Amino acid sequence: MSRSATLNAVIQNQLKIADIESAEEVGAVLTLTRTSAQAITTAGTTIVWQSEIRGYEITWSGSDITIPATGWYHISVALQHGSLNDMLIRMNVNGANVQFAPGIGDVNRDVSSGHFMRHFTEDDVVQINVVPSANVNINVIAENSGAESPILNIVQLSGEVDVDEDV
Repeated sequence: MSRSATLNAVIQNQLKIADIESAEEVGAVLTLTRTSAQAITTAGTTIVWQSEIRGYEITWSGSDITIPATGWYHISVALQHGSLNDMLIRMNVNGANVQFAPGIGDVNRDVSSGHFMRHFTEDDVVQINVVPSANVNINVIAENSGAESPILNIVQLSGEVDVDEDV
């Protein structure tokens, strides 16, 4: 291969790399839990999160979770309540109930989980609200030790997060 052809091939590869670098950068994530049990009533109770396990670009305070960028997100919630109980898990966005999950539980119905996929707009505020068939407490069980509870995971699937290059 001539020197000119080699140089041309290198330039073409650099252009391909530049195209890849300009693609969407997805990556906002958040995992929250509680450090103490929370009473949940049949009237419906919004979960107040107390501890961040891991997070990147998604902010939260108490029960409010703020979406950083417009795009698709997956949200999963796992709860251990220690009783034979059906659970409805609701996702509120900007104060309105927008999606429901039946709180699918294990064979004993003492562990429930729900999953949501939704297209959010930047600065949407999300809350998770739980409605059990009987009043219960949500128990606290750490990650990787039985039926983790309560655990909330949010993962950005598409869209772009503005990343501070100085970090």
